[in-house]
Amino acid sequence: MEITAEIKPGYEAILTREALELVAALHRTFELRRQQLLQARAERTKRLDAGERPDFLAETKSIREGDWKIAPLPQDLQCRRVEITGPVERKMIINALNSGADSYMTDFEDSNAPSWDNQITGHINLKDAVRRTISLEQNGKSYKLNDKVATLIVRPRGWHLDEKHVKVDGKRVSGGIFDFALFMVHNTREQVACGMAPYFYLPKMESHLEACL
Repeated sequence: MEITAEIKPGYEAILTREALELVAALHRTFELRRQQLLQARAERTKRLDAGERPDFLAETKSIREGDWKIAPLPQDLQCRRVEITGPVERKMIINALNSGADSYMTDFEDSNAPSWDNQITGHINLKDAVRRTISLEQNGKSYKLNDKVATLIVRPRGWHLDEKHVKVDGKRVSGGIFDFALFMVHNTREQVACGMAPYFYLPKMESHLEACL
């Protein structure tokens, strides 16, 4: 593995051996399939540009016409009438969790400029938030979490985005895999111990095969 960005003080708490080993393992397991599906996107775009009309897939007809339902939702996600979203910036995370919304989707994708510093400090912020130690002193004001907070949902980057500062075997890793792995390693045990669980919002899927991956 090669990291080409600066490792600032504090970043070592996120870029641990365990976390990076998971990033590498996931990359080596799934990167070929990710690239195949991204190529399928490009080929599908060419067909649509040439006049092909979108339609349901013949091979999934039995699913559409079948009698089935999804598994029950976790209790934490039963109520999502009001959901707030925003970048993984420290003040935003505190205010969003305190907002009174049912859930807060913290966003490593569209609302967050995906610079190296933003991504890593975002993981630092979430690690503190899960442990309820997150706080901020700014302009004479103090920010910390209320006793009751919104359910946390994490939105990693989509399949089409790379983490250009991290390479495994000479190839860039998926930004989504990088975001997912770091959050899982640093927070899942803590969440489960507190009666919570990790929840992920996976953005910009373009096929059922991408969702399967």
